[in-house]
Amino acid sequence: MLRLLILLLGLAALIVIGLLVVTLGGAVFAATIGMRNLRGRVAALKMRWRKGKAADDPLEAAWLTAARAADWADSRVAVARASCTRLIEIADADPLATEAVDWANVIRRRVPDLVEACMAECADATASERRHNLDDLVESLEKIGAEAERRRDRFRTARATPFEVQRTYVDQRTRPDPMN
Repeated sequence: MLRLLILLLGLAALIVIGLLVVTLGGAVFAATIGMRNLRGRVAALKMRWRKGKAADDPLEAAWLTAARAADWADSRVAVARASCTRLIEIADADPLATEAVDWANVIRRRVPDLVEACMAECADATASERRHNLDDLVESLEKIGAEAERRRDRFRTARATPFEVQRTYVDQRTRPDPMN
């Protein structure tokens, strides 16, 4: 009788341990899925907040307005914006890079004006006219971004980087002597 009682207690203990393991595994699984959903929700809220906040910089506000208005082409606007931002960073870092500084000034002045003029045109336009105007805006922003990228590439190829200087030094030091 004692053996049967010990066997039943052992079996009950195994069942309890099994249920605890299954419950704990389910809780961990649910927490993992819940954290993924929570991260997704937080990311979506951040994106909405960024799109909704007003920018102090007119250029920043223009980019946000263009991306919001032409939401089907926001990736194209983002590419043009990134190209312009990289060129502006070069212009701010090196005031002697005249091409970069000139085009950075064009970007800072003309992009807000261009977006503002397009939004004024779209204010009383029909849906098809609005779409046509916004397509033209996106195309113009892409042209500005492409020119910024060309000028950035010219600047990068024209200057000697520290890596190129070191490579040239090593090449000169390791070149066989023509006199020997």
